[in-house]
Amino acid sequence: MIIKKAAFGNRDEAFIENRFADKTNIIFSNENNRGKTLLMQCLVYSLGYDSIFPSGFDTKKYFFYSEIEIENRKFEFLRKGNSILVLNQEQLYVFNSITEFKYYFDQEIYTLPKIDKDGQQRTVDLSLLYELFFLGQDKRNTSNLIVKGQNNKVDFLNMIYSMEGITVETFNKYDVENLKKEKALLDSKIKAEIRKISIIKKNPEISTFISAAANNLEYRNFGNQIQEIHQTIAELKKKRNREENRKAKLQALVIELNSLNRNLNEGKVKCGDCGSSKIIFTNDDFEFEVSNNHVRQNILISIKSSIQIKEEIISEFNHEINKEQEQINKLLENSTPEIKNYILFQDEISDSKDIDKIVLELQNRLNEIESQLKNNESKITSDKERQKYILESILKEMKRFYGIIDPQGLLKFEDLFTKATETYSGSEGQEYYFCKIMALNSVLEHQFPIIIDSFREGELSTSKEMTMLDEFLKLDKQVILTSTLKNEEYSADKYFNINGLNVIDYSNFEDSKILQESYIDSFSELLSKFNIKE
Repeated sequence: MIIKKAAFGNRDEAFIENRFADKTNIIFSNENNRGKTLLMQCLVYSLGYDSIFPSGFDTKKYFFYSEIEIENRKFEFLRKGNSILVLNQEQLYVFNSITEFKYYFDQEIYTLPKIDKDGQQRTVDLSLLYELFFLGQDKRNTSNLIVKGQNNKVDFLNMIYSMEGITVETFNKYDVENLKKEKALLDSKIKAEIRKISIIKKNPEISTFISAAANNLEYRNFGNQIQEIHQTIAELKKKRNREENRKAKLQALVIELNSLNRNLNEGKVKCGDCGSSKIIFTNDDFEFEVSNNHVRQNILISIKSSIQIKEEIISEFNHEINKEQEQINKLLENSTPEIKNYILFQDEISDSKDIDKIVLELQNRLNEIESQLKNNESKITSDKERQKYILESILKEMKRFYGIIDPQGLLKFEDLFTKATETYSGSEGQEYYFCKIMALNSVLEHQFPIIIDSFREGELSTSKEMTMLDEFLKLDKQVILTSTLKNEEYSADKYFNINGLNVIDYSNFEDSKILQESYIDSFSELLSKFNIKE
């Protein structure tokens, strides 16, 4: 992925940056508050990231644009609020939420990793993915994610494993529990048949139906399981119904636009109050003029694509609901003792041939269950070994990069995240993040650019800074950095003297005035490509 252009603004003020090169770029100024951090956050925000904007910046007032190139395909993005528009080969797509956009991103731009979340395989959030290669200036925390949302450190690690081909999957908790319960029950039945002794004393599973105390405990456990599943189903149905409602609205909108198309073909439609023939389509964040047939057809295609995504989401919810309902059925089926358990109470002596036959059948089934459980344990063990190898490879690379920039350094990288009590700050924090981002790039060989805002944060020494830049320049990919120079550094044309570095100077911008009237016309042209009406 290559960043070609980033912009943000509205009809009154705007800014456009199109000087990015497919190599190491550094945006710098001789003072703070020149808009470097704002540009970095706006860039990733346009791509679905949950950006951390400076206080006082009202995102609702602005549009956020970016243009990227990936595998020789050009994509343009325009975000306002939680809505994102995408231009791909002149086809316009409209997404009313980041979740909808994520599905499109996964299908059309880059196949997103899948991780286990609450026992289900789910596509990772874009904010989690971007932490692989993007480091903002604010809320840095070496012991955790910068933007957590619904994610945690384990999710980040599982995403890395997924990118390396390891499907980290929590085996269905109900299936594993049922297998273990069945195994325990079979053990008891076999012992009961062989030893021919009192069922009540020797069979815990059957005794629960006799002992009031045991039965009460089992009933409570059973009730808790049923209640948990019912709550899960209720929540899934709520989410599914919301998506159904949104899909129905989109389908109604398609009918309206198709009807509008027929009306325009048969005669002119205009406003009865003002006489205007302009017709506007709007969602929560964008307005489009759909009087133009080409625009209207683009909107229709985008809406139909959104309907298809909604259908996939609804299908996933239905699948999860069905799985939970199956677990209720299993629990209900297993809640009543088999008749033969009661028969054993009354007649403990059977023909020896019958006993042998029963024991053999029970033993065969027990072997099957033990094999299933063993295979599951082997798979988990194998995955853990591969996970350990990948993590060790990343930590090894972190140590290698650390040895390059700080040979006498005392930091010890024992995990991808530091302990909560050992959060690095200042130059140590910057060294940690440099090593981490570079190591992830080295091991994963991902195709995203490396983007670091304020890459020399924490009074990083000049020698370490130059070493870092040298390592960035060695990479065969785009790197975007920002930096604030001291006056003596700026006077000495510090970055201009480094070969291979694309230098972008923001020093001439006014304090906190990156948005300017001079960019309004160019920014309006970008908005017009999306056929929107502010």
